[in-house]
Amino acid sequence: MCISASLVTLSLVTSLVALITQLQLVQCCPSSEWASLMAIKASLYEPNFGIFHTWRGTNCCYKWYGIACDPTTRRVAQINLNGLTVPDNRRRLNRHATTGYMTGHISPSICNLTQLSSITISDWKGISGIIPSCIQTLSLLQILDLSNNSITGQVPKSIGSLTQLTMLNLADNRISGTIPTTLTNLRNLVHLDLRNNLMRGHIPTDFGRLNNMNRAFLSHNLLTGPIPETISRIYGLAVLDLSMNRFSGKVHESLGRMPVLDSLKLKYNRLTGEIPSTVLGSRMTHLDLRGNMLSGEIADVFGERSYFINLDLSFNNLSGSVPKSLSSANYIGHLDLSHNRLCGRIPSGEPFDRLRTTSFEHNKCLCGMPLKPCTQETV
Repeated sequence: MCISASLVTLSLVTSLVALITQLQLVQCCPSSEWASLMAIKASLYEPNFGIFHTWRGTNCCYKWYGIACDPTTRRVAQINLNGLTVPDNRRRLNRHATTGYMTGHISPSICNLTQLSSITISDWKGISGIIPSCIQTLSLLQILDLSNNSITGQVPKSIGSLTQLTMLNLADNRISGTIPTTLTNLRNLVHLDLRNNLMRGHIPTDFGRLNNMNRAFLSHNLLTGPIPETISRIYGLAVLDLSMNRFSGKVHESLGRMPVLDSLKLKYNRLTGEIPSTVLGSRMTHLDLRGNMLSGEIADVFGERSYFINLDLSFNNLSGSVPKSLSSANYIGHLDLSHNRLCGRIPSGEPFDRLRTTSFEHNKCLCGMPLKPCTQETV
């Protein structure tokens, strides 16, 4: 029996359409994840660059701005919406906008995208609302960056369930409440940034459990209590910034024995006691203790290993003389000892010969260059 050419052609076309349809289904993200992304889109409004104009069709893995999928499973793996890195082809929609602006809130539907390893929704200024408490369901999450928005509420206690997190950045928001004790469960955390919020209370006493952390920024909050000594157990910690809070108590000697710590900023707190000689004699390049209530003499422990790009001990109650060993330091860039109770002659030589009066002014009785000449009364 003969089969007409038209029937063969029709059969081939039908098979080809079916194959194309099947390939499209394989390449598309799951319909449930498409629906979740639509809910996220509906909860946000971005008027300047039209980035959500690319979120159309059913294949959210194909040319959707800020969305990346796992190439094997086609599940949504990354959301990367950063208001400072919008590409030029999107900026042409609004030539006058230099940074992004987005309002709305982060939909709890984001928690349905259970294969997410990275969420960056940052630098949009106007996104408000709270961090969805269901965030704990994203067990594969490694990066959470919601910085520079207007997010309120508290850091969810469930954050401690995200044990794969390596970066948590919630800086520059309006987050209140305390640092949850569960945060110390994040043993893989490398970068923690909670600065410029409204957080209160103490740093968890077992903060030292975060033994993989390299950078911790908690400045510009309302945090109180002592600085936990367990911080000094974090071997790889290179940067610690607790400035502009209400911390009290002493500066621990153990901070000066941390092998990697390069920058310690504790300015404008309520710290008391003496500055440990271990801290002054350490290998740090940035030490800022400005604006506390520290007292006692400045230990004369500087030497060839001392390399300070910035050493600021101003606005305290330090007494005694300016350490002569500062002249033996490998390098002293910016030095500020002003607004203390120091007395005596300012040493000569490096770095003193190039420093200005602002480095030494408003002390009890300092004299010599660059201040007024010494007299019998001031020496």
